[in-house]
Amino acid sequence: MPVFDASSGTCEIFTYKAGLLSAVGHDLLFRVKRWSLTVEDDHIEGTFDGTSFEVVGAIKDGRVAPGALSAKDERDILANIDKHVFKGFRPRDIRFEADDVDVDDDCIEGTGTLAIPPGRHDVRFEAHIEGGKATCRLTLHQPDWGITPFKALMGTLKIKPDIKVRITVPWDG
Repeated sequence: MPVFDASSGTCEIFTYKAGLLSAVGHDLLFRVKRWSLTVEDDHIEGTFDGTSFEVVGAIKDGRVAPGALSAKDERDILANIDKHVFKGFRPRDIRFEADDVDVDDDCIEGTGTLAIPPGRHDVRFEAHIEGGKATCRLTLHQPDWGITPFKALMGTLKIKPDIKVRITVPWDG
């Protein structure tokens, strides 16, 4: 029964800017520092600590742009997530569970339930296996979980409601 966490894999979240003033904003990459994922036969169970986000950086042309954000910018971003996105409640206990998982040589797929308090919804997932790694990419629509995407300056600078999640773990089948 493989168990993965931040010491063996990555859980990353990508957010994308929108709005009239989007040129002054940033697409962002976050990493979840505390999480675990257990894969057993046709069952997957995961926990993710929503208080353990770290800002990896601003994304420009598909890559992290070194120096685009100051340490103060990063603190402000995390404070805005706490205050405006999670409204003061950063969920420690984000849970995922799937009981109907198909695994073959190049893909792991199924449907599971993702609980981000207070919301709980089924999500379809697919992880592609290549080069000794399994990578799952999901698009999550924040309002489905009761999350209001961040906005500032009367909505002229905002984050799109769809975010991308990418989880990568070592996989030897």
